[in-house]
Amino acid sequence: MFDRLLDLATRPAPFSRTTTRELWTDPHIAARMLAFHLDGSNDMASRRTQTIEGFVGWVDARLGLAGRRVLDLGCGPGLYARRLAARGAEVIGLDFSATSLAHARQEAVAAGLSIDYREADYLEDDLPGSLDLVLLIYCDYGALPPERRQKLLGKVRAALRPGGSFILDAFPPSHAAALVPGLSLERCMMQGFFAPGDYFGLRARHLYAEADLTLDRFLIVAPDWEFEIWNWDQCFSPASLAAELSAAGLAAGEPLEIATGLPWSPGPEPFAVVARAV
Repeated sequence: MFDRLLDLATRPAPFSRTTTRELWTDPHIAARMLAFHLDGSNDMASRRTQTIEGFVGWVDARLGLAGRRVLDLGCGPGLYARRLAARGAEVIGLDFSATSLAHARQEAVAAGLSIDYREADYLEDDLPGSLDLVLLIYCDYGALPPERRQKLLGKVRAALRPGGSFILDAFPPSHAAALVPGLSLERCMMQGFFAPGDYFGLRARHLYAEADLTLDRFLIVAPDWEFEIWNWDQCFSPASLAAELSAAGLAAGEPLEIATGLPWSPGPEPFAVVARAV
């Protein structure tokens, strides 16, 4: 046990392991994730309803969604997709969570919206082409290691029409600077989020100030089994994010507030950018 805890407390190499698929496809966790998505009053799995509606509103005002072909990467239960479609966009949503997609499809039918939801991994599967707009939201870009970010940007650039837009968001370095490293232990951590039945959750938070990177590493221990979840957050300044986008042929605009589309004020809150295919 000592060696196990020592390993948990030791800062690993950046992006030495990723567990994104496990987090979003485990049946129990996926069901709890869906509940958080649909809450609308917190930012646990998706942003608050008011923020989502504000975001879609300024995107429509800036780009004009009616008749646009839009791809929502990691669409989850369709919180953005159905609002985009309601404003006249032709929407394709990609996600590898069958649980979230089932809910998204039900909601689209109930609202009379035609949305093309596809169960897929946007890093591994082909993206549809001739797109006017691609979205990657909730700071998902920063959860990817550098080589996967490069791969994704190449795929997005190839899928966009000339002059098309890629909108993404990211945490700034000041977000990481405000966090405190350390270890914590909690029985049935996050009120049973990680597993049914009794378990202990251990969280190790590691900070990489030299790389503007954070890791929350969770060890979940039940009587007969255990598993780990590794959550990485790569933080970006507007300049460093613009440089990555530029290398892929995408020209980033100024950083914007996610909820309003107004100029972002530097601080710990995430920012959005609209990057044009050049």
